[in-house]
Amino acid sequence: MDSKSYFVLNIMEYLGTPAEKDLTTFKEQFKCPINKDIEDFLKNSATIFAKKHQAISYLVFSQRNSKTIQRKLSRMSVLNDDGEYNIPAYLIAQLGKNFQSGLNDSITGNDLLALAMEQISLIQYKVGGILCVLECEQKKGLLDFYCEQNHFVEFGKRNTKSTNKSLLQLLKTI
Repeated sequence: MDSKSYFVLNIMEYLGTPAEKDLTTFKEQFKCPINKDIEDFLKNSATIFAKKHQAISYLVFSQRNSKTIQRKLSRMSVLNDDGEYNIPAYLIAQLGKNFQSGLNDSITGNDLLALAMEQISLIQYKVGGILCVLECEQKKGLLDFYCEQNHFVEFGKRNTKSTNKSLLQLLKTI
């Protein structure tokens, strides 16, 4: 991947500035028909989460187009009263591409994940941590991408409250 072909924008950079309207425009133009949850989150929740410092979303733009897991878990996690582990980790909530006007062809999933991991590495350098977690639907293509190609491993499942979808929870040491 030629990282100079893309630039990464933290949406926090837009909040409270005159350019916040540009962020709204970017969000309105984002289309992801293969996973409406991603599209819905970006359009309706990303800014709210960022303002509350709950989760920060990043937008990736193409320069050309633009405009031992159990052991490790037990060592760094806390078992709560419900028998579930609380794990301090970097969360990649969801990855999605804009399908408007063929823009989905401008970046690959591997490039998008590499850019996300690059951001995590920058943060990891400053604050530490060794785990990255993400969730995905149980689809062969997604599991091949995350597990086979990018070395994430499954460690749990979670049902979403809003859509009652079952999501696999995957992790990777970084």
